[in-house]
Amino acid sequence: MRARAAELRALAERFGITSLRYASPGRLEGRVQADKDALDVVEFDIAASELLGAEVELFSGAVLGKPNLSPDLLTTRLRGSRQS
Repeated sequence: MRARAAELRALAERFGITSLRYASPGRLEGRVQADKDALDVVEFDIAASELLGAEVELFSGAVLGKPNLSPDLLTTRLRGSRQS
């Protein structure tokens, strides 16, 4: 991911995602602009996965920062995700 960081940031901006950062293998964290929705996030996930040649999922920093966040969200693969 590091080698393609500039390309990932540019791609994220096209989908209204800012403050993009690495969260864990296959996971990125970013802020989704208020005028964007889940479809924009899914389209970014697909485009980023194609760019990197590996599955990538974006998590919203607003969601991950909630105090009562279930630890399962941080460890569970999203439904429909390919298993490694």
